[in-house]
Amino acid sequence: MRKKILVIALLAGSMVSTIAHAEESVKTDRYTLVSIEPKGDQKEPLTTVVSMSFGADIRTVGEAVTELLNGSGYRWQLHEDDASLNSMPLPSVIRSLGPIRLNEALTTVAGQAWLLQVDELHRIVWFEVRKNSISTLNKY
Repeated sequence: MRKKILVIALLAGSMVSTIAHAEESVKTDRYTLVSIEPKGDQKEPLTTVVSMSFGADIRTVGEAVTELLNGSGYRWQLHEDDASLNSMPLPSVIRSLGPIRLNEALTTVAGQAWLLQVDELHRIVWFEVRKNSISTLNKY
């Protein structure tokens, strides 16, 4: 009797897990199951992996940031601190980026002195000066 109860319990448990699994994926072909959950970068667009080569018409950091955000759903809103960043020349060493996450690409283009800030509610990004970012060079 105990064996029958155990077998019934195991069968019931496997049926529940099959039903739960069926709710998480959809059969799109004879042997293909596709997850119906959003992908990580769909939930967090700034973590999307991008590759970017800036054209000759992109000359400033501001133009590069705008180009990187194109199609992401986010926009750069200039604040008082990062207005100077907008007109800084784009270093030639970073004219080609990737594959790299979008938030890391933005940080790379801005430079180490700047901290990326994000307003997820309004999908706005801006940069703030990183504390202790101003340094003096020692002369030898």
